[in-house]
Amino acid sequence: MRDLLLLHGAGGTPAQFERFIAEMPDFHCVAPDLNGLTTWEAMLDHLEGLKLDNPAVVGSSLGGALAIYWAKRHPECPGVVNLDGHGHPSTYPGLTDAEVGSWKAKLKELFDEMAKQLPPEHVALRSLVDNSSVRELYDGLTAPAIAVVAMELMPAQEPFAEFFTAARKGVLADLAGRRVIELPGDHGLLGTHSSEIANLVRRFLLEG
Repeated sequence: MRDLLLLHGAGGTPAQFERFIAEMPDFHCVAPDLNGLTTWEAMLDHLEGLKLDNPAVVGSSLGGALAIYWAKRHPECPGVVNLDGHGHPSTYPGLTDAEVGSWKAKLKELFDEMAKQLPPEHVALRSLVDNSSVRELYDGLTAPAIAVVAMELMPAQEPFAEFFTAARKGVLADLAGRRVIELPGDHGLLGTHSSEIANLVRRFLLEG
């Protein structure tokens, strides 16, 4: 039975994969708790300690980016599925540089306020997100991979719809040439599209 490594996002838990795991009986699913680990290196070293047999990897949000880093460390990885954890785009189609700067400033103000209510280990992950770009993340990746892009906004993103819509267009542009699937859901895909994602992963890993 093939090992399948499942990586949750920032502030998430392995429980986010429960419904997904229930639909993957042909795989040995392992969903580690990554909370408390605040660097890519620490997370990757923790995953190495699981001693899995060349697992395929599915990651959500920050876990999706981590899945790519795992596959870059292990080029023999049989497959990676990144659920909407692609990093910042190089362009924001439809917005000027000044508009992008203005939106980012507003978001930083919001995130700074939210950080006051979050555990320090969650706040520490912000630098990983802020310094991650689509092109840098995927540069050097040779393992088979699917990039899943959520095509809808979460309610909390609606006030920033112009920015996030432009960002999504930029992400898709930066992913050109790679295998991309656009899903009609928001960033919480595991909660709303677990069956669809399970089918996608199963077909990808079993059929190629």
